[in-house]
Amino acid sequence: MTIEEMRALLQQSLKPKRYEHSMRVYETALKMAEHYHADVKKVAVAALLHDCGRQVPKETSVAKAKDLGLPVDSVEEAQPILLHAKLGVYFAVRKYGISPDDSEVLDAIRYHSTGKADMTETAKIVFLADLIEPGRDFEGVEALREASFQDLDRGMFLSYENTIRYLLEDGLLIHPDAVAGYNQLAAKYRTEQAKKQKNKKG
Repeated sequence: MTIEEMRALLQQSLKPKRYEHSMRVYETALKMAEHYHADVKKVAVAALLHDCGRQVPKETSVAKAKDLGLPVDSVEEAQPILLHAKLGVYFAVRKYGISPDDSEVLDAIRYHSTGKADMTETAKIVFLADLIEPGRDFEGVEALREASFQDLDRGMFLSYENTIRYLLEDGLLIHPDAVAGYNQLAAKYRTEQAKKQKNKKG
């Protein structure tokens, strides 16, 4: 299936606002892929389809996921909106013709909401494009946009900080994958800072 065929099918499957968001993420991700010399084809497909699981309303997503035999963890059970990522992987393969062996595209779809440790470049780009697309308007988004085009890991770290702070303030659950992603980058920057301090003293 070509990108144009995927776009046409996606437009039929999603509400107009969700489709428009998907297109903005797609366009933002392509700019990031070009900036970082990433795999444009992989990024294009993953970004376009990142929200294809939204064709299932969040009110029925738990039941739908279980009907399809998809694993549902306790955080997803409590916050069903997260399940659109797993449902997206299912539809990407069954509806949009993505190979089940294409882990780079499928992982980018699967983790675009929570993030995780050891994300691929494609997954980081899709994750960040989802947050910084032109339709987003939240406190700190401009700083996140700037960071995302300077260093992917710095952009990811800022996004984890913003997201975790938001979830805590609203009394929501934090998915373990997000915690793992944050901890990995926090440890990285802590180690780098310690080396800088050591070099200054030395």
